[in-house]
Amino acid sequence: MQTTLQGIELSVAILMDDLASAKEIASALRQNNILAHHYQSLDEFWVASNIDCPDLVFIDVTKMSQGSVQFKQHPKVVDKSLSYVFYSKDSTKVLLQSTFGLKPFGYIHNDPSLNVQIMSLVERRLEIIKHQKEMKELELRINRLQTRSQRLISDRSSAEEFKSHFEFIRTFCGEVELDSMVQDFTQSLLSKLEKWEAIDGYGIYELNQSGQKLISPETSKRKYHPFPSLWLGQANHQGIENFALEMATQVANDLFEREPVILQIHAGSSKPDMVLFVSFREERMMNFPWDVFESMLSSSLRRLKLHQQIPQLTSQFTPMWEALDSMDKMQRGGVDTDTRILCLSLIPLMNVAKKRFQNKFYWSAFFNDFFIQLSGRLNKSTKLSLFGPWHVIFFIPKEDLETEFQILQTFVRQFSFWKFFEDNSQVLSDEMIPVLKLIPASSSHYLKIFEKEFEDIAGEQETKRLMTLARSDGKRLST
Repeated sequence: MQTTLQGIELSVAILMDDLASAKEIASALRQNNILAHHYQSLDEFWVASNIDCPDLVFIDVTKMSQGSVQFKQHPKVVDKSLSYVFYSKDSTKVLLQSTFGLKPFGYIHNDPSLNVQIMSLVERRLEIIKHQKEMKELELRINRLQTRSQRLISDRSSAEEFKSHFEFIRTFCGEVELDSMVQDFTQSLLSKLEKWEAIDGYGIYELNQSGQKLISPETSKRKYHPFPSLWLGQANHQGIENFALEMATQVANDLFEREPVILQIHAGSSKPDMVLFVSFREERMMNFPWDVFESMLSSSLRRLKLHQQIPQLTSQFTPMWEALDSMDKMQRGGVDTDTRILCLSLIPLMNVAKKRFQNKFYWSAFFNDFFIQLSGRLNKSTKLSLFGPWHVIFFIPKEDLETEFQILQTFVRQFSFWKFFEDNSQVLSDEMIPVLKLIPASSSHYLKIFEKEFEDIAGEQETKRLMTLARSDGKRLST
């Protein structure tokens, strides 16, 4: 029977045959508003206490066994979860020896102090239950605090990890932007990805100038996965369309050992302008904020595009006729002149473009991208002039010559000329690299160089024509 005392629920049971003795114990308990459940059979108590174990049991020493059933073998006695008190009278105290080896909560004897004995044990049991309840609540509170502490530690750890990742991303994108002032954004990105130790592979798809083909940059790096070009069958004018993205993803999944992360990099179009695939083996990279990385790379590309659209070179352009006049003025000034002249010959590129009749070259796109990317790299004191599609002449202050020469040479070597051909797979980058050289300050000397280049081209073409005729004649003679 469950009874509340001092705010604590206490269930008490009595196991004895002697109804008079049971009434005496029950009466003492009732005086303190405690009701007990009375059992006369050890079997009955055995089953009931297994189902609902009481907080305190008063057991007559005469009920230590019933047939083959022994009280000491009760599961609750064996696991010490049952709190029990042994009751005896003068006539039964000899049976107390049967309780040896057990660990009862206490003993009571039928005498005038029975009520005092019972209530003393009840009070002690209540104190223990109260203490156990407080301990349980304390344990629950400790568990809650530990759980909260672990969650806070985990959240802090996650926050610290994200902060570390974010700092890495910010530094990564900042360096890509800075490098893009000297070379192409894609090449800058590839260079940074190659140095990223946490990843083991990467690849990129971009649209060609017509928007009808996905192309992959030409470069030889250890971690880089070159992708085959993909003809799309229709122009993608607003970036890489979904169907093209699916085609690119399928190719990437086939080429990577592990399924790569897909990053869609936008430069302002509704669809991505570039798709980056990255694979890794380290488990910690599963928690890397790839969405943040994708967003910040897109922001870097957009900022670069906006920067490149500013006509920074407009004030530095000099008309061709004024450039020739400046050469002669410098010639009259002799060695004391403060300006040096560099000539960038685009003739190798023009020759390749002319020969590729079936492989369209996008002249306007090349011109815009070439000078937009060149914008901001040169010193503002450097002037330049265009001599048709063949030469770019740079007038450079003498003290800046070495620096500007290195900047131009690096830019020319890294610029992706192949991207402006309809089918880039048919052209080799090395054969169309423009030539940069220092020339004397003289219009007549420059024009002689200009003429000689065209004579050399004409000579090469004549030599090829004669060799072709000779091979044809040789074949006829052999037959």
